[in-house]
Amino acid sequence: MTGEKQTASILIVDDSETIRTKIKKVLSSEKGLFDFIYEAENGIDGYKKLLEHKIDLILCDVVMPQIDGFKLLLMIKGHPELKGIPIIMLTAEEEQEKKNLGLQQGASDYLTKPFDDFELLARVRLHLKLKLLQDELLEANKRLTTLSITDALTQIYNRRHLMKMMLNEISRAKRYRTELSFLLMDIDNFKALNDTYGHQAGDQILMDICIRIGKTIRSTDMLARYGGEEFAVLLPQVSLTGAENVAEKIRKEVAGKPFQINEDKINVTLSCGISCFLENKTDTIDTVIMEADRALYESKKSGKNRVTVSKDCMESITVHEDEAEK
Repeated sequence: MTGEKQTASILIVDDSETIRTKIKKVLSSEKGLFDFIYEAENGIDGYKKLLEHKIDLILCDVVMPQIDGFKLLLMIKGHPELKGIPIIMLTAEEEQEKKNLGLQQGASDYLTKPFDDFELLARVRLHLKLKLLQDELLEANKRLTTLSITDALTQIYNRRHLMKMMLNEISRAKRYRTELSFLLMDIDNFKALNDTYGHQAGDQILMDICIRIGKTIRSTDMLARYGGEEFAVLLPQVSLTGAENVAEKIRKEVAGKPFQINEDKINVTLSCGISCFLENKTDTIDTVIMEADRALYESKKSGKNRVTVSKDCMESITVHEDEAEK
């Protein structure tokens, strides 16, 4: 429970204005039960109201013109964003079969006309409380999911989620025969930066680098923290040449402007290795990462602050092109 005041909205769907007015009067007698109440005189209008407003509880008549309560119930339960809204069906006393049908189709509860005011309030109060608990549980699960896939410091994807994304993207590249490239980057001399300016400065550099990389790549590209000072970018539908261009832009974005940490202006560079997934290779996640890691090592060995393309990928592309020309 959050302890904060929650806003609640109720939708009344009934073709009788008399019934709608009575329900509003009864519900309004309890202060703080709801914040907004909406009315609809038929199922079509009710469905439109659901799409236009955030509704927490629906009171819906069974017998209505155009779209009856059962049809509206099925439409609501078939909509991914609406199916969790509790629905109290309103029906005549003799309609026991309709009660059973509605419950089977997903109705949360029933009220029999003419309903008792106290019973109406009690059931509305109960289902609003259950909806609040349901919403809080969903929100908590969303937060847990976000935490499980996000690096705590930089707020980008973590390594575990990167592995999952790579598996999905390699499968997609195989299925649709599309290109897929991978960048593995490492901040140059990061230990020395930490030793000189402190770990808080190092953390700030990591976060700022993520911002600079994020400005350089597309929304469809996937940035993740691979290790302590290592970052990875997955580039769907990008060729090796295209990936090299992206990596150069990132390198220049990082090296081109000093990082302002408190009173210090710190020059930072990074090295990058590039690999790719190719149809003519028996690539797995491990081989794609291993080839990028080798290329990254070459960048470090050659003086740092540079981009190196995997030799294995380049050779495979050459072989593939030669075979295509035959």
